[in-house]
Amino acid sequence: MNSLFALFCHLDEPIHFEDAVKKEKWVLAMDEEMEEIEKNDTWELVNLLQGKEVIRVKWAYNTKRNVNGKIERQKARLVVKGYK
Repeated sequence: MNSLFALFCHLDEPIHFEDAVKKEKWVLAMDEEMEEIEKNDTWELVNLLQGKEVIRVKWAYNTKRNVNGKIERQKARLVVKGYK
């Protein structure tokens, strides 16, 4: 039963960016995340120094639910691929 519930909770969460941009709710969630990054001055884009590698990022998507299981909102996070 628990695994069935976990599967149900994640059916609507995209795994890939290409899937997320097809749905307005995820685009809005990504826009909100980018606004927060800019507002908090979290990081800035800079020119890549010669001999250095790009630090890649990825989007993580999550559906936030209340205690009754009702969807409260969609959340998108832009995260650094930390294994570099």
